[in-house]
Amino acid sequence: MHSALSLLLLASASLGSGKKHLVKHKHVHRGAESPLGDMLLATAGSYVTDLAKCPSLKARDTPPSSVHDLRPDDFSVAMAIGDSITAGAFAKGINPDNKNLNWVEWRGVSYAGGGDPGAITMPNLLKHYNSTLVGGAVGYNPGYEICFGSGCPVGPVGWNKTVDVLNAGQSGAYASNLLHEAQDYLAPQVKAMNISQDRYKFLSFQVGANDVCQLCAAADAPMGPATKSDFENNIRATLEYVRQNIPNTLVNLFGAWQLTDIYSLTSGQIYCKQPIPFVERFAIGCPCIAGQGDVGEFTRGQMDRLVQQYNTVLQNIAADYKAKNYKDFAVIWQPPNLPFKSYPIQAVSSVDCFHPSSDAHARIAAGLWNRLTLDATARAAPFTWEETPTFRCLEESDRIQT
Repeated sequence: MHSALSLLLLASASLGSGKKHLVKHKHVHRGAESPLGDMLLATAGSYVTDLAKCPSLKARDTPPSSVHDLRPDDFSVAMAIGDSITAGAFAKGINPDNKNLNWVEWRGVSYAGGGDPGAITMPNLLKHYNSTLVGGAVGYNPGYEICFGSGCPVGPVGWNKTVDVLNAGQSGAYASNLLHEAQDYLAPQVKAMNISQDRYKFLSFQVGANDVCQLCAAADAPMGPATKSDFENNIRATLEYVRQNIPNTLVNLFGAWQLTDIYSLTSGQIYCKQPIPFVERFAIGCPCIAGQGDVGEFTRGQMDRLVQQYNTVLQNIAADYKAKNYKDFAVIWQPPNLPFKSYPIQAVSSVDCFHPSSDAHARIAAGLWNRLTLDATARAAPFTWEETPTFRCLEESDRIQT
């Protein structure tokens, strides 16, 4: 059943609600820490529960000179690449009245690529400051857009462009499938939408969950699928394709999540034992996490090591692009400090107790937004859970630090 907390969120934390307040330069407790942790809130700016309550933002005197001089309102295109998390799979939980809505991609509420009205997503937060922004997905796909390693459709097959818009994420995707997403959907769709090369584009980029869940043994392998070298080659190939074919793009490279925290959160929870037609489930699609006893402890240890290897790779890639200093392409590193084991159980979908719920998507989007113009120390702060998400107001001097 869709959680009461989700309904409360949609009712009380809509981006358009007028019953909000401003939090400025002080420590505030809301049942959890601030979106950047209490230690950083004091110096990070002004926070509101509705961006409409922010002071008006003066237009820039001169346009940005490159991707290294961007304020978030300079973006007029939002894009996303990733897997079922990016696709919003199962985000709205069990629907007791319509079982056909259990197993769908709720792409419009995806933190990375959603554009449903009122949803708290990166495209919608960016659009608040630039009403011309395009790209956010709307609605849901009845089923999955499957791309699973070698079991991936060839060419531009498998997307629903009416729903997906510029959210290219596909359920089941490994790092090895991301070039397919960029090459066969995202770049052609940008062209089909007649998006000028001169427009500044924000790309949410996240992957690794399926590699870690299905191929955790790669943590101890010297070479082969899903090893750190294979992962690196696939990420670099995808980013280079985007650089060469979708210019004026800034990539927010979100690290691989510590998925074993979700096991710690969900293990033994009644929430995860709700009846659902046809399925006995726990961590559907993640065999490495679900084992019991010594075997489970071993495979979860492999998962943690592989996540660490992947995040080292991703940090190195971001550092390489920083050194190259392309005028029309940049990659920024976003540490994945998501302590799921400390979150409420409503942070995961009641369908599989693994994928993030719409509540979690909203809070992840708020956390990413709040860090977007801050320095590396602030970006690395934990994404602590708030009862009601808060958002940092943009300031005239803000720039994304590349």
